[in-house]
Amino acid sequence: MNKKIHIFFIAVFLTLSVLSQSNPFLSITYDMVIAYEFQGEGLLLIEECLEKQPNKISKTLELNKNQIEEIETILTSETAYGNSTASCFDPHFSLVYYLEGKVVGTINICLDCNYLISSVEIPSTKKKYIKINEDYSYPAKGFSSATRRKISQLCKVIGFEKFLEPLESIFIEVKINKSI
Repeated sequence: MNKKIHIFFIAVFLTLSVLSQSNPFLSITYDMVIAYEFQGEGLLLIEECLEKQPNKISKTLELNKNQIEEIETILTSETAYGNSTASCFDPHFSLVYYLEGKVVGTINICLDCNYLISSVEIPSTKKKYIKINEDYSYPAKGFSSATRRKISQLCKVIGFEKFLEPLESIFIEVKINKSI
């Protein structure tokens, strides 16, 4: 009987380990996630905005479990990244994980710059590289076109539209019609 219990706990541990690698946010203990729409110009992350410039916050919404799972799935997908990024970072959409009123995790997202800054490392941001030459490549941590659309759609669903630019940008793959 002890051997069965031991095997059971090993199976549970291995399953949780695999899940936490694909979704590192499962390692955060939290009781609430708040989405923020804000003016994050000049690398103003939500952490500093909450502390020093709350007047820059235009909307907040407590996310339900399904919304939390949806955004985590979008951001941790193997296909979520693979594009380039801009050198600026002016986030306008953030998620803050709270436990008993204290911040325990954050995700700052900028669709204009095409990437995020997260307090938890997301492994899929380091899986693809842009190769410049034989000696140099860099992580392709920019959102894929599909991910940009999914984030934008989620923002619209939760009522965050103020800072969403049209998704047509240098980061969207251009569909070329080859028929003449």
